[in-house]
Amino acid sequence: MKGVVFNLFEQFVVENWGEEIYEQILDETTLETTEPFVGPGTYPDGDFLALVVKATEKLNVTVPDAVRAFGKFCFPKLADVFPNFVNMHTHPKAFLKTIDSVIHVEVRKLFKDAQTPSFRYEDPSPEQLVLIYESPRKFYEFVEGLLDGVSDYFKTPIQHSRTICTENGQEFARFELTFGELEPTHS
Repeated sequence: MKGVVFNLFEQFVVENWGEEIYEQILDETTLETTEPFVGPGTYPDGDFLALVVKATEKLNVTVPDAVRAFGKFCFPKLADVFPNFVNMHTHPKAFLKTIDSVIHVEVRKLFKDAQTPSFRYEDPSPEQLVLIYESPRKFYEFVEGLLDGVSDYFKTPIQHSRTICTENGQEFARFELTFGELEPTHS
């Protein structure tokens, strides 16, 4: 997993619970990595999961709730770092349809060892989109949180439901999205 995710997780904990809590989580977690997490670096997925589990124990929240909240927190931060991926779109549906074909392609160019999930799409109507998410990490709640972050960012309600499916022995998640009306902007 890329160091940028670890850095965002640190920022998430510090902004919501403080630097002291993050340092306690770090001190109390057994990690394979001994050096600081650096954005372009690659680190074991297990280190990230260990930090999340320790944080949820310390903060008394469930892992799914924490991962969902982290995903929602991440989206605007990533949009600030990579505005060109987001600013060309006026609606979340158009943006979401670029994740696999544009954003993840660019991520793999920047970070040669990045292991991005794959997304396939079904486009049943103008108000709907189906995202089919495949990843050995199975970060389904993180995707849900990102979708909530996308909804807030574009000021467009997105209702989403998730179904876990299996095809040819491979598990994947099917996210069915329905987009609401664009909220009026205020001058």
